[in-house]
Amino acid sequence: MSVQNRKRAKAALENRRAAFYDLDGTLAELNLVHSVLFVLTNLGSWIDRVAYVSSFAARLPRLYAAERRDRHLLNVVMFGALRGISRDRLAMLGEEYCERVLWGGLYDRAVELLQANQEAGLEPVLVTGSPDFMVAPLARRLGVASFAANRLVFRGGIATGRLREPVMAGTEKAHWLARFADANRLELADCWGYADSYYDLPFLSAVGHPVAVNPDRRLEAVAHAHRWPVIRFGRRGESAAADGLSGWLLGRLGGILDGASGSQA
Repeated sequence: MSVQNRKRAKAALENRRAAFYDLDGTLAELNLVHSVLFVLTNLGSWIDRVAYVSSFAARLPRLYAAERRDRHLLNVVMFGALRGISRDRLAMLGEEYCERVLWGGLYDRAVELLQANQEAGLEPVLVTGSPDFMVAPLARRLGVASFAANRLVFRGGIATGRLREPVMAGTEKAHWLARFADANRLELADCWGYADSYYDLPFLSAVGHPVAVNPDRRLEAVAHAHRWPVIRFGRRGESAAADGLSGWLLGRLGGILDGASGSQA
């Protein structure tokens, strides 16, 4: 390598910048409930579906309480519903979810933004509370090399229902950004961050260029107070996969439970 090439390589390394993206509600019109319910309603046998969906239904009061006060607890309770499912099965369902639901649930303008930022020299990084077995196939499709996602603990290839640290929620996202930036020689002051929830405020505050995407009321108020950009993505026009997804999944949930009660009558 010539001296000039070395200088160029060094300059490129020193000028590295990244754009960090939340996924649920930011790039996609989906949330963690969609992904977990997709897994539970697509398990192999009817008996397995009844058992897992019944367990999930029993968690709903705790999920509601956690949603209102503690995103870390929300993730812990949510992923506990996946206890007993094999790693191989989850990987297969993750690929299926990405192909059938998640890819179609991405906002068109969000994908365009990611690609435009990438062309401008911003390395895309996904930072999400979604499970890694669903985020990995999406990252491959988007051409994203780095991501942080929640990871289940497995024992003998079977999910224990517990999450590996760090749990990607709240301040942990910001801590992960700091570690990632240090390991990759990035200055967070030169980086961008995109998120939709007030609970992602530490994540957004960690970067020099925070952007509120489809913000909830509290995040929108903070964004206006700090004069952060606010952008809104509409529903993806081409896709029917995400349209009415909540109703579809909850309908399957109710149908499975009704079937279970009918079989016991």
